[in-house]
Amino acid sequence: MFRAVMPFSKLFQRLNETDEGAMRVVFLAAAGIGAAVALQKVVRQIDSLVVPRRRFRVRHGNGPAGVNFTSKTTYTVVGTSAPPTLADIPTLVTEMRDAFESGVTLPLANRLETLVAMKKMFVENEQRILRAVWEDLRRPEGETLYYDFLLVKTEIQNLITNLHKWTKPERVSKFSLLTFPSSQWVEKDAFGTVLIIGPFNYPFALTAGVVAGAVAGGNNVVLKPSNDVPFSSNLLRELFVKYVDPRVVTVVGPHIAGDGVDVVTSLMRQKLDFVFFTGSSRVGAIIAKQAAETLTPIALELGGKNPVFVDETADLSLAAKQCVWGRTLNCGQQCVAPEFVLVHRSVLEKFLEQARRWTHELVPDPYLEGAMGRLVGWNASASSAGDDDKNNAADDSDGNTSGRKSAAMRVKQLLDVARAGKHGEKIVVGGGADFSRGVVEPTVAVCGWDSPLMREEMFAPVLCVVPYDDLEDATRMVRTRPKPLALYVFSKHKKNTRHILDNTTSGGVTINGVLFHVGHTGLPFGGVGESGAGSYHGEASVKCFTHQKPTLRKWRDLHDFGVFTDPFFVYGPHDRVKRTLLRAVAERS
Repeated sequence: MFRAVMPFSKLFQRLNETDEGAMRVVFLAAAGIGAAVALQKVVRQIDSLVVPRRRFRVRHGNGPAGVNFTSKTTYTVVGTSAPPTLADIPTLVTEMRDAFESGVTLPLANRLETLVAMKKMFVENEQRILRAVWEDLRRPEGETLYYDFLLVKTEIQNLITNLHKWTKPERVSKFSLLTFPSSQWVEKDAFGTVLIIGPFNYPFALTAGVVAGAVAGGNNVVLKPSNDVPFSSNLLRELFVKYVDPRVVTVVGPHIAGDGVDVVTSLMRQKLDFVFFTGSSRVGAIIAKQAAETLTPIALELGGKNPVFVDETADLSLAAKQCVWGRTLNCGQQCVAPEFVLVHRSVLEKFLEQARRWTHELVPDPYLEGAMGRLVGWNASASSAGDDDKNNAADDSDGNTSGRKSAAMRVKQLLDVARAGKHGEKIVVGGGADFSRGVVEPTVAVCGWDSPLMREEMFAPVLCVVPYDDLEDATRMVRTRPKPLALYVFSKHKKNTRHILDNTTSGGVTINGVLFHVGHTGLPFGGVGESGAGSYHGEASVKCFTHQKPTLRKWRDLHDFGVFTDPFFVYGPHDRVKRTLLRAVAERS
């Protein structure tokens, strides 16, 4: 029977000899495409039953992840009782890379064990965490409870619940005639050894919360918390040592004297697989430059001047309350806080009246202990654990040196500008401070685009109000500035809201509120342009810390004589028939 069938190559050669033959080729191609589509549906149903099994490497002699780990390798830094020193950093990173190579972080059971341990770490130490943040920032307990405890615990629980779903290979069902018959999916590969550099302002949310995503992705982590919050950073190290396998997470920095810059510099010189930095745009640029020298991928969570739009239709009481609330949280030291409010001139006075009212209602006495957070470094001399004042100049989230003197000096300059009014600034409420205690009154000031208060992120409870007449002009002015991490809109007018969304760029947006998009567990959080690169939270955290590896498997054993599995027309030389078939296939792929 097979002898009677003319070889496909000779058949197409004869068909190519005449124009009529060429038409037949086109007809056969169309018939083949139809058959391929039908066959693909059958193949896809068969292939859907075949789940790719992941077989992670396991080094002989290594037990599962856990505090009481066993390892084939004898480590001299990782897992030892003494905290790592500056001189230990090269060895530390080498040993962490070896630990990743052992495969201990890859099995889902090990990832789950670490995440469960991290959740337990928070549940069993709630009061110690709240107390540490209080000692560092004098932040009201309610703020710390939500932002540095409950949000982190919820993030870890979401990762535990969805670990299998978010980390499994993601099947791609789109049909491509060019690759038919095939099955394709996206593997989620761990990067390897990750460096996470945390800021001072949310010492647990922006460290442990980020670490959880890296662990879920299958990485191991070198964590560098901020030296500006010594109570929190020392507690972080203590808890991770107690609850988590040091091959998975090791904390470095809290016990190394100095401002932390030398620690970060040394870490960036090592061979790392990924770097996650949270902080200022100025320091982020330095980190990005250092990472570029070794082609190390990075994620940058930075900040910026976050604008708020309040048009003439807005609920002015709600808008003012939200802006004052968002600006005074953590003494204004947060990267998503509203920095300036663009208010339509027709409702400017009413908005200012509401801003004054809500300032007095939300923070009636800022000098009262626990009424509002304090500037970072307010207790530098008391909490530095023996360090000199010169050791308290770290690269904090506002991009300036920290410690009581520098933070106070920076904010004092801002308030002096507001009081002087050389560029038309006018203080509506607040303007006072007690820098010896790190206390700054919530301040609202009317100013123009050329005010020094509008140049850089302030990282203080100072809110600028800028009147505008035309929404298009206001959005154009926002576009001329560095892209912010967050943008907020208060409006009942859907067209105005749509205009703002379509004509501005920002990391994220909340409409008729502030901050809320950051707290939604289903939304990614991250910046754009000068405010950062990359995003995380929930499933986005897993994507942030994994390489999305496209994988395609060609089906070869269909006994089709290569008509579909190895089509002759992909190989040269390409005559008219082959070119005709290539065109037909490309147009349907």
